[in-house]
Amino acid sequence: VKMNTLSPEMLVYLWMAVEHGASGIFAGGTASGKTTTLNAVALFIPREAKIVSIEETREINLPHPNWIPGVTRSGFKEVVGDRFVGEIDMYDLLKAALRQRPEYIIVGEIRGREAYVLFQAMATGHTTYSTMHADSPQSLIRRLENEPINVPRVMLQSLEVIAIQTIARVKGKRVRRCKQVVEIVDIDHKTKEILTNEVFRWDPIEDTFIYSGRSYVLEKIRASMGMTKEEMVEEIRRRVKILEWMRKEGIRSYREVAKVVAEYAEKPEEVMKRVEEGLKKHASDKV
Repeated sequence: VKMNTLSPEMLVYLWMAVEHGASGIFAGGTASGKTTTLNAVALFIPREAKIVSIEETREINLPHPNWIPGVTRSGFKEVVGDRFVGEIDMYDLLKAALRQRPEYIIVGEIRGREAYVLFQAMATGHTTYSTMHADSPQSLIRRLENEPINVPRVMLQSLEVIAIQTIARVKGKRVRRCKQVVEIVDIDHKTKEILTNEVFRWDPIEDTFIYSGRSYVLEKIRASMGMTKEEMVEEIRRRVKILEWMRKEGIRSYREVAKVVAEYAEKPEEVMKRVEEGLKKHASDKV
């Protein structure tokens, strides 16, 4: 938020989506900040949830007590069949992860046959997050459907949120921005086209983020929690305040952020009292 990669409202949207188990993919070009955003958003996973992460090089870092990190291993020089002896790839780790019955699965980056297993996991109720090289929702869907990944279109419905990151120039500086957050809503039964809904987009001219005014994911969360529209708006407003307070207090380490998130889940009123007092203090210090 401090770097303006995402707006506070976008982060609150992702906070609620993650907390309530909506699966997502963070896509973009090289060095666009996909894994950084994935790691930041993973801090919103409920504290007691069982999480398995799978990566080629260890980048994800979580403070959750029930987190099991997995890293691939290259094999020895001897080849048996089509692979090296002792080799453990993403596909092997993902299949093993499913046997551990995690609630959340995080895969560093998908680019091969492991994606099919990931989508099977999504379809059977596991919440999954990953990153991928793609510069738009359309190119991401094309990559998923074609060789070597080959995810059937009907399985793509299990994916709910796509966030597209980019590197851009703003006032002569290289910056990272989340240029789009899109929801996969449904598949048109006649045309078989994937129906999407753009929730947020970045305006490069003004360097601001625009909310479209409609989110199917938030609507689903609201219905499942039995909240009125007004209560939902208030909940979003409260969480934006929490992020604003954390920014002003300089709370940036992943442990500190996760601690505030966990405390808010358990004792929301206590946290809000602290936040309101903190924001008042910052406002009076400015005067």
